[in-house]
Amino acid sequence: MTLVLTVEMMLLLLTLLALWWGVRLHALLRAGELGRSWQFIVLGVLLLMLRELLRLGNQLIGVPFAAFWERIAEAGFMVMLCYALWRQWNAFTFMHGRRKKVNWQRIAQSFEAAPEEQKTPTQEGHEQWYRKA
Repeated sequence: MTLVLTVEMMLLLLTLLALWWGVRLHALLRAGELGRSWQFIVLGVLLLMLRELLRLGNQLIGVPFAAFWERIAEAGFMVMLCYALWRQWNAFTFMHGRRKKVNWQRIAQSFEAAPEEQKTPTQEGHEQWYRKA
């Protein structure tokens, strides 16, 4: 067993470990936009595992056009990873953009500038009713 074959088997085991963790994380976060991005990450890791299998197969027996298919699997992995990261970025920027920023300084100034309002008799009656309830 050569050193190259040992390294290829270790890379395949690490890819299987990444696939296992990716599937578990997808099971935890499967809802919403983040779950969809983890789905694409898992598919990308499957393509990476295919690449590692092709490399290992090329080391054991000669697979025709193995380098070409490795490059296709690697390109597919990169596309899936970029798309998943883009989806996560969009999910976080969308959630961040929906938050309303409160201008506390403006609110404090409006309280200082607002005159005391006079209560009408009906308002006082409503307030007393709420105090009783």
